[in-house]
Amino acid sequence: MIPPRTVATGMQSGIPVEKALRVCSAVPDAAVSSGPAGGTSGIGIQLAGSQTREAVRSAAHRTLPGAPSWGRVLATTVSLWAGRRVSRLRHPRLALVLTMCVVVAAAAVVTVVQVGGTSSRTASAPRPHPVPPAWARGAAGAARTQAATWVADQLSSAETVGCDPLMCAALRAHGVAASRLVPVTSGAVGADVVVAPVSADGQQGAPVLLASFGSGASLVEVRTAPPGGSAAYQRAVAADMAARRSAGTQLLHSQRIQVADPAAAQLQAGQVDTRLLIMLAMLASQHPWRLAGFAGASPGVPLTEAPFRQVTITGPDAADLATSLAMVRAQRSPYQPAQAAIVRLPGGQMALRIDFAAPSPLGLLTGGASG
Repeated sequence: MIPPRTVATGMQSGIPVEKALRVCSAVPDAAVSSGPAGGTSGIGIQLAGSQTREAVRSAAHRTLPGAPSWGRVLATTVSLWAGRRVSRLRHPRLALVLTMCVVVAAAAVVTVVQVGGTSSRTASAPRPHPVPPAWARGAAGAARTQAATWVADQLSSAETVGCDPLMCAALRAHGVAASRLVPVTSGAVGADVVVAPVSADGQQGAPVLLASFGSGASLVEVRTAPPGGSAAYQRAVAADMAARRSAGTQLLHSQRIQVADPAAAQLQAGQVDTRLLIMLAMLASQHPWRLAGFAGASPGVPLTEAPFRQVTITGPDAADLATSLAMVRAQRSPYQPAQAAIVRLPGGQMALRIDFAAPSPLGLLTGGASG
């Protein structure tokens, strides 16, 4: 008598291989002898054995190339076990039953290996990296992205923008309306503002620099052409600077606005947009305020030519803040802000923040408004 064998369980719970092997092991040992005596058909035994080995061999070959090696090991183990078992059976019918059991077990092995191999390859398959658009590639693409972001956030929506094909694509991707874009190859003809890389000779058709991004061969500039020409523009800039310094000094002497450094020094130096100065004077006539700070400078341009265009102030209670916000939003051009909102400062205090769009107009305090 051959002692009963127990199939070691090492597979996942619920997989039918273990169940199939238990069914096959239930064949009584009384049906097993040491030889083919007792009327057992040798042809039947050979047929059952060959069918068993062929079924398991076929199952092993159907495993996926990338499947775990334990699938083939298990299939080989089942084949050897079944071969020894079948060769000792007296009855061909039992051999046929055992063959069917092995086929079921082999099919279960193939299923498990296929599922495991597929999930493994799926989990390890690399994800393709998205290819950036042409306008966003390289150092020049980074500069275009910065310029497009600045134009979308800071430039007045009334300004038309001249751009080359790549820059126009970047501007559209950042939300600038296509109706504002004017395709140009050089200069700012037909556009209020031109956004383009520096030309080979370092000169631009629009002489006034509003902002710049990048450096070297990747430099992208935002420029405009003043209506009266460069000489008249420089005279207007000097006059506007003197007027901003005078107005800033007057605000510092007001008892209705508390200003601390560095904002006080920026007011004295004329580094604050004229529209902000006029707005602060108007708000101070309604409520006392504390000036938290200025922001909104244009990258790559001196504050004397492109002053701060954002201010944050605190003071009144929530109701007064709401009233002041409504008054600010009700202003008309050129004093209508690009953005105005009540914000919460890092310390938790509520404040009123006002942003004006670029470029800063000249002559609002001297009577020669332009821009």
